[in-house]
Amino acid sequence: MDNKQWIWQKPDWPQFNWDDDVVQPLLRQTRLKMGKLVGKVESRPGDEATGYSLEAMVNNILASSEIENERLDAHSVRSSLAKRLGIAVQPAASMTERSEGLAKMMMDVFNPEDVLLSEARLFQWHCWLFAEPAPSYLRRGQWRGDDTMRVVSGRVGHEKVHYQAPPREQLTSELLQFIEWYNLSLFRPALDPLLRAALAHFWFITLHPFEDGNGRITRALTDMALFQADHDSVRLYAMSEAILTHRNRYYDVLEKTQRGDMDLTPWLSWFLQMLESTVDTAIQRIDLTLDKSRFWQIYHASNLSAGQIKVLNRLLDGGEKGFAEGINASQYQKVAKVSKATATRHLADLISRGCLIKSASGGRSTRYNINRALNIFKAENSMKNITFYGRFEADILAGRKTITLREASDADFTAGDQVRVSRYEDDVFFCNIEIIAVTPVQFDDLNDQHAMQENMTLDELKQIISEIYPGLKELFMIEFCLR
Repeated sequence: MDNKQWIWQKPDWPQFNWDDDVVQPLLRQTRLKMGKLVGKVESRPGDEATGYSLEAMVNNILASSEIENERLDAHSVRSSLAKRLGIAVQPAASMTERSEGLAKMMMDVFNPEDVLLSEARLFQWHCWLFAEPAPSYLRRGQWRGDDTMRVVSGRVGHEKVHYQAPPREQLTSELLQFIEWYNLSLFRPALDPLLRAALAHFWFITLHPFEDGNGRITRALTDMALFQADHDSVRLYAMSEAILTHRNRYYDVLEKTQRGDMDLTPWLSWFLQMLESTVDTAIQRIDLTLDKSRFWQIYHASNLSAGQIKVLNRLLDGGEKGFAEGINASQYQKVAKVSKATATRHLADLISRGCLIKSASGGRSTRYNINRALNIFKAENSMKNITFYGRFEADILAGRKTITLREASDADFTAGDQVRVSRYEDDVFFCNIEIIAVTPVQFDDLNDQHAMQENMTLDELKQIISEIYPGLKELFMIEFCLR
């Protein structure tokens, strides 16, 4: 057998390198997505943003354990985290020693006051991960023993060795080197913080320092590095979910990299792709929530029946339980718990109100879905507050903290409406822009060439605003409220 089979046995370990031509475009794309995610949440009320964080952290804990084939009680985990975030959850669930330990570890990972890693901190995480009583084989809160640490699969006598970690006598010095690098690299701007998280993940899982729980501790350590890279976005996504979805590929990339040389380009590429995918998932979930909020801002006073509201919420929630392809009359009966005649009457009423649209196919195959062409002027003579979140090229702002949208306007805007610059990243300013008008006519006056129709999709509204403000490079979120 090759005596230099594993990466940690190579003479240049751990002097990692990578191809910037491959990695940098992935970094830019991932950071853009992270900016979009933060932008969507920044416009929401504080308690709503905290709710997004709670769900992301719960999903992260559940997925990280499920990667190791351990299923946790989601209600207990949510209750333990909610208590620490100051959120009241209903219905309340009993908190177990297990869920309490996991919540403590998650909150410590996201502790901005304590950024340094230490042996004692890792031991504490391990104790929280394995609540008492710990399995008899486990050295709880300690490094592993003298036995050879291998990652194997297959039945007894026919095992396949996927990886073998450094021996115990080498482990202490390896961990001291890793911890020193982790702490010092935090203050070295030459290393991109997202790459630092990816490197930390690979390096620590390669050392495999515990007898059990190495994957979960590694993912917690990765979350800590991601938190140090961007405090705002990391609480809004759950990277462990993407790893769970692509678990086989995760193990495959790790194994190939651990058998290779110091070029970590394949691992870094995969990690950044998974991070981008994770952020995309978070954006989609928040979009569903925002769509639902917009919908009920318009139809909250429509005197709908309880059955109609229940069905609309299921459609708005999306996913498998949300009838992503729409709902038929029979399904409406079951969800709303009404007769066939009542279901037919309810559906016709929802169509007449503009809540639903009917598919082109007729008969039993007819399906009904949410009408996405929302009439944002439905409540006549109400004040409309529209906020859109976009990107301006840096030279448009020229270093200013605010910019003036228009010197004058035919609409009833305050002269010199301002754009607040909320963040700056990769030569792009992310800005919140708020427009207030009183009547639909004023919206028509925004641009003589683009009169807004009373029924339009948000995408159509985005297109109009983008043409009004040519300095806007990208527009990716619109919010509005009716008063």
